[in-house]
Amino acid sequence: MSAALALPDFSAVLAHQPLEWYLTSQDAFGLTTASPLQKAICRVADGEPLGELAEDPTVRAALGGKLPPECKPREVTLLAGIRAAKSLLAASQAVKASQVCNVSKLGPGEVPRVSVVSLTKDLADVVFSHVVGRMQQSPVLRPLMVGEPSTDTVHVRHPTGRVVQIKVVAGSRAGSSLVARWSAGCIFDEFPRMVGDSDGVVNWDDSRDAVLLRLLPGAQLWHIGSPWAPFGPAYELFSKYFGAPSSSMVVFKAPAHHMNPVHWTPERVEAAKAEPDVYRTDVMAEFATPEEALYSAEMLERAVRVECEPEVGHVYTAAMDPATRGNSWTFGIFTRTGRRKRMVQALQETGSRDNPLSPREVFRSTIAPLCRRFGVTRIETDQYYVDALQDIAREFGLYLDQHTLTDREKTERYLALKTKLDEGELEFPPNVKADLQRLRKRVTQAGVQIVLPLTADGRHCDFAPTMMLGFGRYLRDAEPADDKKPMDPEAVRMLKAAEERFGRKRFW
Repeated sequence: MSAALALPDFSAVLAHQPLEWYLTSQDAFGLTTASPLQKAICRVADGEPLGELAEDPTVRAALGGKLPPECKPREVTLLAGIRAAKSLLAASQAVKASQVCNVSKLGPGEVPRVSVVSLTKDLADVVFSHVVGRMQQSPVLRPLMVGEPSTDTVHVRHPTGRVVQIKVVAGSRAGSSLVARWSAGCIFDEFPRMVGDSDGVVNWDDSRDAVLLRLLPGAQLWHIGSPWAPFGPAYELFSKYFGAPSSSMVVFKAPAHHMNPVHWTPERVEAAKAEPDVYRTDVMAEFATPEEALYSAEMLERAVRVECEPEVGHVYTAAMDPATRGNSWTFGIFTRTGRRKRMVQALQETGSRDNPLSPREVFRSTIAPLCRRFGVTRIETDQYYVDALQDIAREFGLYLDQHTLTDREKTERYLALKTKLDEGELEFPPNVKADLQRLRKRVTQAGVQIVLPLTADGRHCDFAPTMMLGFGRYLRDAEPADDKKPMDPEAVRMLKAAEERFGRKRFW
């Protein structure tokens, strides 16, 4: 079909075009470099024979080794890596659905809808933007548009002359946003991040049920996204149907380079292996490991250094994670030398329910003396009991800088520390290593969660929060001058003279 098609005939012809045409034709969505797997997905969704693609190894692998029956499935699930044209494929399906839906039994004034559902409206807008942008640019698809699109809705003319909506719909309570009208099809975008009915009020199960009851004959449900947590609706559906395609459900699991080898060259795939977690989900389309050690033993062993005394020319900072019962009160001194970020001292005091720590005594006997040795007057801490501790700290000439971090901000810092550890930029004393080894990274529907397990002695990986706060200032700032460059001899002489005169390690 070409752009020269006579306009009076275009609508009837479009209704008979396969999804593969919508995706690949320059008159439609223009993916002229579509891979065998992308074409196969289109043919399976239409219930068409795979033909020569049936023997393609990427197609076989994506279907779990078993070919589907040659009939149009009610639901299609595509779990694929990123940069794989999932959104473009979904947009092609949305426009095709608006042309092939059976509207013969609808009453006057009833407008069926193709819904694009995601976790938020912003995420669903990605698919919707493809729909509107491609339709406006195509001389064949442009005449289908009825009026101008709004920010979340475009009206499309059906071959019968009826109007069909393509609309962005944010996830809502019990699928209420999907029950208002007949459905010409529904696309669940970012499906692997959606929760089930046992995990949330706003969930995929209720939304899917709401659509199934209102599907027009021949309409389809699509579920797309990159694999994520190894639980929830996407994982359960994958476990049940992958390798067992049927007229009800076909599941594809497609590595990014099988979907889009033009973008995912062997060099890009190899480079992605540097981040194993990202490589697993975003390239190989595997579900994430549910829980694993955040830092490897080898990574931590490389970072262990003995505690250091104050050195001339260094600026030191301090951080603490206070506790009085069970958990340990941990305290650390930090500095930076070139690219190396160093925790040079790590101390802890541990109380119990029967014999809790006295905050004043901890400051007097442990924190204040160490701060004096390193010329530190300010300590970074979290919000725990901070007002009372601030008054005690002032008695010893110290001041507390409170950090109230969200769980997401804490997670970002712990993950940033992992990157720095992997690059060999962090150092810490030996007594910190055990706490860091116990940290766990747990995958949830909402994202990654850092878990600090409780040990038998009542500790809670207590050095980890202190490290997270203490190293925090060094994670994104500009690199200082190369630490291998020697200090100017005159500057060294002046610093030593000042140290002898004032008896301090820090005076600037």
